[in-house]
Amino acid sequence: MGVFRFVVPFILLSIAAVLLTQGYQHWRASKQLLDSSLTTEGTVIRNAPYMSSKAGKSTSLVYFPQVKFTTKDGKTVEFTSKVTSRAEQYKPGDPVRVLYRENKPEEAFIGSFKSLWAVAIIFAASGIIVLMFAAWFYAKATKGWEKEESVE
Repeated sequence: MGVFRFVVPFILLSIAAVLLTQGYQHWRASKQLLDSSLTTEGTVIRNAPYMSSKAGKSTSLVYFPQVKFTTKDGKTVEFTSKVTSRAEQYKPGDPVRVLYRENKPEEAFIGSFKSLWAVAIIFAASGIIVLMFAAWFYAKATKGWEKEESVE
């Protein structure tokens, strides 16, 4: 049990470091995107349905909102969001915040909390949970199990 006590926390710390790094990178990318993008209001024109399936599991219907907006120079652009939504989340005619780069307005996206920050939060939260588990495991390995073993 000696080496095992330190190998497992080390592996968990490595996993936590990767997850936290990914969370930070996604946060930084979203922040840079916000800083380099223009903001305007767009209108949802429809929800494009898509049947998604997971390996060996049942399929489910998801939607990709299609949005129309006008750029700062008056050009009308339509795009399909890369982030799925429920049908009731965006209805045709709903106004949405649109972020786009002036030189690539066709790569616009809906500026919602979900599309900007969800991935970063998921990675960061997962990293924190794994980090806490590593700390618990290390504490148990260094002093907790000796107490339990001596009780028997």
